[in-house]
This record gives sequence, C-alpha cells and structure tokens, in this order.
Amino acid sequence: MGVMFRFAAVLLAMTGVASAEPFQEVTVGIPVTNLAEAEAWYSKLLGPDVEVMRPDPGITELKIAPGVWLQLFEPGGVEDSGSILRFQVDNMAAAQAKLNSVDIDSGEAIEVPGLVTFSEFRDPDGNALGLYDLP
Repeated sequence: MGVMFRFAAVLLAMTGVASAEPFQEVTVGIPVTNLAEAEAWYSKLLGPDVEVMRPDPGITELKIAPGVWLQLFEPGGVEDSGSILRFQVDNMAAAQAKLNSVDIDSGEAIEVPGLVTFSEFRDPDGNALGLYDLP
C-alpha cells in the first residue's frame, strides 16, 4: 500500500454548500526522513498539549491551529517525496463536478470500500493537491 494511498485516508472537512468558505479544515502533508524523530521535534515545537493522531503506520498528524493539521510522512518513493495539500469533501462526485465546471481536472476518484474515496492532482506549477471523502 503506497504512501499516497495512506494519506487519502485522512484529512480535511468541507463546510456546507451555503458557506462562503469552501473548506473548514486544511491538512498540509510534508515528507520527513524519520517519522519518530520528526514527531518528537514537532511535539517540542508545538508543546505537550498538541493533539496527535496516528491514522496509519507511517503517518502522524498534529493539530497546529484551529482547523489546521500538519501531516508528517515518510515518503515511499520519488513520486511521494513532496509536500501535499488535501481537502476533505462531503461528496466526491459533487466536488469533482464543481471543479470540472471551472476547468480543473481533480484526477480519478479511487474508492477504498468502507475507508475512503480520494483523488490526487496537481496545480499548474506541479504542486500536489488532493480531495478525499470519508464514509
């Protein structure tokens, strides 16, 4: 199971359709060379009361501000070596249709039954982005 797949199992919450802000939470994923060392360092930086989640082996998430998570991960290969910004959506098909309506290709939706539906894509500068929908 690749690191990119595991990332999709976690991330952000989208607000209701009537909201002026499209996303309620944001998760920024950054690659680290040693997850345990990185978690210890960031825990010192953020303090002892920081909320920590470990949703899958090789991933640690720290809540760094209201609605903002830092996701630390050990890359699984060259393709997984960069940072990524992910957004949780309420409905993958609707979110992708909305992006398609403004000429943004959000990638293929991949469903892992009972766990997550996710997609990954890049902005015009090649920065990694993702959507995910939890059951």
